[in-house]
Amino acid sequence: MVNRIDAAERRRVLAEAAWRIILRDGLPGVSVRAVAAEAGLAAGSVRHFFPSQAELMNFAMTALVETVAVRIRAAAEIPDLRERVAAMLVELLPVTDRTHAEFAAYLEFLDRSRTDASLQAVAGESVTAVRELIVTVLTDLRGLGMVRADLDLDEEAMRLHAFVDGLTLQLLVAPGLNSRDRARGAVQRWLEDLAPRRGEDDDA
Repeated sequence: MVNRIDAAERRRVLAEAAWRIILRDGLPGVSVRAVAAEAGLAAGSVRHFFPSQAELMNFAMTALVETVAVRIRAAAEIPDLRERVAAMLVELLPVTDRTHAEFAAYLEFLDRSRTDASLQAVAGESVTAVRELIVTVLTDLRGLGMVRADLDLDEEAMRLHAFVDGLTLQLLVAPGLNSRDRARGAVQRWLEDLAPRRGEDDDA
């Protein structure tokens, strides 16, 4: 068990080293040798866990996606549904220094996945998972009467997904357009706009 924990931790250290290189030098700067140097390890140690650069890149992207997923699952424990949904969606935005770095690295991975077959599955699955999350939270809100009955949930999920992605891109590429607090507030207002209008429940 100890060896398994050590191996998992070592993989995590290597993934984080790859993220730092991506942020500093871009994806072209990632190699087994560069990751080893960044992590303070021998290149042979890296190759023990990742025999090829493709395997290293795939794991680094997968670990990055899982890092975000862990925080979303933690936000899902918030008792109040509206606060819970808002917190989960905010985890999809680069609104802290840490998440800004993570999403910047993720954007690099997404760009690489267009031409790198080893990353295409992870990229596609991560985007699909976001859409599924949004559909789920909208469905939960509707189940408690917190979403207007006339809304097409699939259509609204597409719009909200595009809204979150657009905010993410703006925060990463043109941070002067919106403050992080403004982005958080925009998510909250979007959810408020989904609520039934006054008198709608009485007419139903």
